[in-house]
Amino acid sequence: MFIGAKISHFHVLEKIGQGGMGEVYLAEDTILHRRVALKFLKTGRSEAERSRIIAEARAAAAIDHPGVCKVFEAGEVESRSFIAMELLEGDTLEKRISRGAMAVQEALPLVIEISEALSEAHGKRLVHCDLKPSNVMITGAGHVKLMDFGLARRIREPASAEDETMTLRTAPPGIAGTPGYMAPEQAKGEAFDGRADLFSLGIIFYEMLCGVHPFRRNTSHATVAAILYEDAPDIRKYLPDAPPLLADIVSRALERNPETRYASAAEFRSDLIRLRDATRLEPARSRATLPSVAILPFQDLSAAGDQGYFCDGLAEELIVALGRIKRLRVVARSAAFHYRNSALSLSEIGNTLKAAMILEGSLRKSGERVRIVVNLVEVASASSVWTEVYDRRLDDIFEVQDEIARAITQRLRVTMNLLSSEAASTGGTQNARSYEAYLKGRYLWNRRTERNVRLSIAEFEKALIEDPEYALPWVGLADACITLALYGAASPMDMMPRAKQAVNHALGLNPELAEAFMSRGCVRAIFDWDWNAAETDFEQAIRVNPRSAQTRQWFAMNCLAPQRRFERARSELKIASELEPMSLAIATSPGILDLFRGDYDAAIRRFQAVLELEEGFYLAHYFLAQACSETSMHQDAIREAERAVAITNGSSESLSVLGYIQAAAGNEAASSRVLQMLLDRRANAYVSPVLIAQIQVGLSRTDAAIENLIKALEVRATDLMWIAVRPAFARVRRDPRVREILSRHGLGIPAQTSTASGQD
Repeated sequence: MFIGAKISHFHVLEKIGQGGMGEVYLAEDTILHRRVALKFLKTGRSEAERSRIIAEARAAAAIDHPGVCKVFEAGEVESRSFIAMELLEGDTLEKRISRGAMAVQEALPLVIEISEALSEAHGKRLVHCDLKPSNVMITGAGHVKLMDFGLARRIREPASAEDETMTLRTAPPGIAGTPGYMAPEQAKGEAFDGRADLFSLGIIFYEMLCGVHPFRRNTSHATVAAILYEDAPDIRKYLPDAPPLLADIVSRALERNPETRYASAAEFRSDLIRLRDATRLEPARSRATLPSVAILPFQDLSAAGDQGYFCDGLAEELIVALGRIKRLRVVARSAAFHYRNSALSLSEIGNTLKAAMILEGSLRKSGERVRIVVNLVEVASASSVWTEVYDRRLDDIFEVQDEIARAITQRLRVTMNLLSSEAASTGGTQNARSYEAYLKGRYLWNRRTERNVRLSIAEFEKALIEDPEYALPWVGLADACITLALYGAASPMDMMPRAKQAVNHALGLNPELAEAFMSRGCVRAIFDWDWNAAETDFEQAIRVNPRSAQTRQWFAMNCLAPQRRFERARSELKIASELEPMSLAIATSPGILDLFRGDYDAAIRRFQAVLELEEGFYLAHYFLAQACSETSMHQDAIREAERAVAITNGSSESLSVLGYIQAAAGNEAASSRVLQMLLDRRANAYVSPVLIAQIQVGLSRTDAAIENLIKALEVRATDLMWIAVRPAFARVRRDPRVREILSRHGLGIPAQTSTASGQD
């Protein structure tokens, strides 16, 4: 109804959600140039209901706290009241709880922040009255925001200075709130104060820790009756190892009598802080003594020098297998492989990587026989603690891996299950030739050039001929198809259905394979445009294997970033960087988020830092060119784009950026020549219509550009998802035709944001 309209000084862009009381729209503040959420009350509401939205605005606006969703303005248009509020990105606490119970270390910081926000509200003499998980947002950075103060009550002023020292005074009587989260006095319609919010928070804390509502029954009436007349079960029913202090805190928050409940949010917070400090001690001690090992890439001593894939694959398999041991820290692949052929001593490498032990080795393969030499070095003493030579048939490679892993764990005094016994659960095989082909396929795929990715498909297919029940080559095949489509090297209509079939086959063989969930999440995001299903898959992959840096990066860049959920994306990338600190692709990704957010100076600094590590890294040049262009550093932008074209031997993706940047610099003739190159190439090979459109936008050929974006929609071009965030398309994003494309793509603003910005 309001899309395209100007409400006050807000330009309404699109509808992003609705609740029982009204609708929420994405809008742009034309004065301050920021995006906001506009929450409108539905038509046909009573005067009392209309006054509620104004009350919500006044209540929230009175609280200046980072844990409360900010309200900027309130007004009325066409007899419908609205409030302009902070646009939030993330998930509601309700959604997080729906995925299962939270560890104390995860839940505690959030509850502390909620108590701090309540303390601020109560200090302003406001009681929220409707605190529940759906009214708490967890931002991408992991902080909370309280929302929906529409039922907030103001408590009376103290009668005297002496009265000021008392806790919170009573609010006017009346039933308000959500039945399952009301305090007993609130549910009875009696007078209540801020302690009612603390009872609600106690229920929320219980749900977070145990995964169940302490009073939930089959009906609302039965639930309220349980709140009124029953005690909540002790949390140790669900958490037998819960610290006594934790059980006491929850029990006190859920006291039915407000006089024996926590007297204030500040007091509640104080106990939570004590609990937090107590729980920090044991993990700190365990981290300090955690045994650690770094596994360096094996040296290829084969006569032909053609076993690099086998050498890297063997080291990677050991890293993955040992990484499953919770009481062992295994140095990330990218960090360990950074020291391939390093001139540093093993002690120097170990100290840099903070590893107690280092495993180095060599491999020589001849026909069906393989000779593996391994040496485990203690970093502190710079002495070898174990050396072994394995001269075996290729078929024995799995036993060799078992023996190496067992020897490492014995010397680090940790225990593990044998690798071969876990083969079925990890997508493994006992067929050595299938395994060898898979390793070669992954080795080629990791190089990420079009030629090598296509070669990897042949190796994955070879592995599946040898053992069609081996799940990992199916995932590898899916990843190769995804990569070709994502890089614009092949038609998505050809590649993505094949990827989907392969990954579903992998999950049929192993329903708990983390790599398969990651790949399916990518398919669902970039081809199906089913963002919710994609997020579910990525989160499942992280639950199964939280140490996978690639999963977190793909989740951030292929699912969260296109939806403009930058805070959550950045938090996933932070974890990915901790897991793989030497990965150039991961190091580049935060700069891409800066570029998409419009912080071009920060993006430039990040890309330049990556290029200081590796001057020839394509992605850093490719995105640095775009950032320089947006800051009118045209010559620098053209230089970086030309470098990207040279590194990729003239990929369509890099040529498109070059053509756009040339147009932005005013060199329309050069830009038109590049455009013609892509048009000519399209006659014989797939070229994404988005790449054509990008140059046409630069040349101000808007109608032609939008025609190509419509074609991109028809062929389900994977790079279509970036028009919602790439600066190059900013000038056409407000065109109604482009808004329609984004709407059909499910892009612009994610559904979660609508929940964050105005749930009733």
